[in-house]
Amino acid sequence: MRRSFIISLLVAALAAPVGTLAQTSEGRDLAKLAFQSVDRAERGYIDQGEFTNFGGDVFVSMDHDQDNRLSLGEFLSWGFGMEQVAEDAGRAAAYETALRVVFAFWDRDGDNEITRTEHRQSLLADFRRADADNDAVLTEEEFLLGFSINVAARAAINPPPAE
Repeated sequence: MRRSFIISLLVAALAAPVGTLAQTSEGRDLAKLAFQSVDRAERGYIDQGEFTNFGGDVFVSMDHDQDNRLSLGEFLSWGFGMEQVAEDAGRAAAYETALRVVFAFWDRDGDNEITRTEHRQSLLADFRRADADNDAVLTEEEFLLGFSINVAARAAINPPPAE
């Protein structure tokens, strides 16, 4: 029952408008570091090219067996940097569930693998979703509030209170 509630919460979070889960989380600093890693030009924003290039590098680093497909195991073992935050908050299981939900969304054809194409398509969809003002760049705040990994991790580690 609790697991299905968490999955429902995460699905709602991933589909929600950018500002709805704007609460501060323990992983905010880690997400800011991720933004800085993507913003290689240090301009204070990320364009679509930087985002997809970085995503391509991440895909390669996740694809342990180099078969151009990510299994769920590869996806979960990569480590998005927030595992320790989730463990410290006593939310490790919820965090893993959040990553499983993101994997399911990114596995566009439902074959339990994410291809390089599916990964790129998912990142582009995430970019567009996070770009709240539709200016074709992501500010740090848009990245923190709208990128699916950040949204899912925040909802898992520091869920909004149930009404």
